[in-house]
Amino acid sequence: MVLALAWWTLLLYNKNEDIYTYQKIISGEQIAEALPDQHTLRSKYLRQKYMIIGEGLFFALSLIIGIGIIYRAIKDEFKVAQLKNNFLLSVTHELKTPISSIKMVLQTLLNKPGLDDDKKQLISNNALQESNRLESMVNKLLLSSKIEDQYQYNYEPIEMQSFISELIQFYPKGSSHHKIDFSCPPDLIAEVDQETFRSLVLNLLENAIKYSKAPANISVELGQHKEYLSLQVKDQGIGISDDEKAQVVGKFYRIGNEEFRSTTGSGLGLFIVNAIVKSHNGTIEILDNTPKGTIVSIRLPLHQKP
Repeated sequence: MVLALAWWTLLLYNKNEDIYTYQKIISGEQIAEALPDQHTLRSKYLRQKYMIIGEGLFFALSLIIGIGIIYRAIKDEFKVAQLKNNFLLSVTHELKTPISSIKMVLQTLLNKPGLDDDKKQLISNNALQESNRLESMVNKLLLSSKIEDQYQYNYEPIEMQSFISELIQFYPKGSSHHKIDFSCPPDLIAEVDQETFRSLVLNLLENAIKYSKAPANISVELGQHKEYLSLQVKDQGIGISDDEKAQVVGKFYRIGNEEFRSTTGSGLGLFIVNAIVKSHNGTIEILDNTPKGTIVSIRLPLHQKP
């Protein structure tokens, strides 16, 4: 742009000089022989003509590109603002609901001291479930912040079969109407960061159960392909459209409108999973399950490079 402006300045300067020269000739101060010959005039005319046309096209192209860049920036800002709005709506709901439930349980226990043991046990279990839900939300927020802020991964050899079997067995949000099928070859060992890998598996299980209408089977399959660990979690849920498969791993992204959503969540689950996979030098792929549902397929190196 600066170069184009310099060219236009030079052109206008030369034009001003030409006008002054021809005005002097017309007024009789110079003789006609001082005029350039026809060939010189035409060459100068064509050169300046092409220069004007070229500079005009350059400015027009620059303007179009500038408008395109501004439009994309505004579009991206609008998208980010929408994601943040969805996140605030979901987090507000996710935090408000368990707090209200716990408050109601405590008020019930205080106002009705004569409750029998069975009812006390029931409402206490409800309060515990809501507190676990609240803890899960806070842990996700903290983990997503840690991952983005120079989290130090500590890779160590982990025996996969016992590690994931324990997570599935004590999964706190499992539903009695969801069956989790687990398969893993014995003695499969991979170098992973234990804390973040546990979060990766739990987030995948939570999503699979959350979006699979009961009764449903959830499949967790581990295998080894050359120097890679293969992890697949298959659900029988609502599925993910092709347009959104690349977006669901983004921060705060959730399918649908937050104001009309029936499922809980913050849009951080697959973002955390994707970040952990990348930090383990692995890959993640979202696939369609048959006849319905989603497959989250992950490949991680068995041995991390020092």
